[in-house]
Amino acid sequence: GTEMHVIPDEGGTFITAQARNSESEDTGFSFVHCKIDGTGSGTHLGRAWMSRPRVVFAYTTMGSVVNPEGWSNNFHPERDQTVLFGEYKCEGPGADPKGRARSGRQLTPDQVAPFISLGFIEGSKWLLPPPN
Repeated sequence: GTEMHVIPDEGGTFITAQARNSESEDTGFSFVHCKIDGTGSGTHLGRAWMSRPRVVFAYTTMGSVVNPEGWSNNFHPERDQTVLFGEYKCEGPGADPKGRARSGRQLTPDQVAPFISLGFIEGSKWLLPPPN
């Protein structure tokens, strides 16, 4: 249920810049059931700050504030092959997959499953109340 209200910046506007450099790093960002709105139309969902970022948006309503490209390789075209920038069942004018950057992809149910479970954020350790 997170709402993100984007205010554009002249130098570029990015919702995420995840810093993962290795496949062995167990990190990433997962946004589930969110709403993205704001002003402007050039906001990217993420940029490849490092070589192997993982960012997923699932069941998210994306307003026209989201750039049609959606994702940025951060001027490192080789990162198009190493990033995991994924979307799953997103909707709204900013979610159209037609203009997406090469690095972004529409995920299948099996591909998105690890990112939309509480296990991804070890939620059973901190999010749920302890058992009685």
